[in-house]
Amino acid sequence: MNKWNQLLAALDVVFGMKGKEKSKFRKLSQDFDENTNEHVIMIEYRVQVAGTMKSTPRKQTGNQQMAFLRQLVAAQDKAQQ
Repeated sequence: MNKWNQLLAALDVVFGMKGKEKSKFRKLSQDFDENTNEHVIMIEYRVQVAGTMKSTPRKQTGNQQMAFLRQLVAAQDKAQQ
């Protein structure tokens, strides 16, 4: 087991979820904090869990968006009075 697999296994133990199908991580960025004299490495950890369903946001029609904008404007006008 290499060091990358060991890190993934440790992340699975700390953040893992029941019914995990797969997990992965990747390094997003690396920087040096001169104030604290520390290296800062940002990683992203992703887990795929069995039983979760994919969802897509509802598409709003133009009429719904306009009605929402009117409500916001009305609420702002009421707050200013």
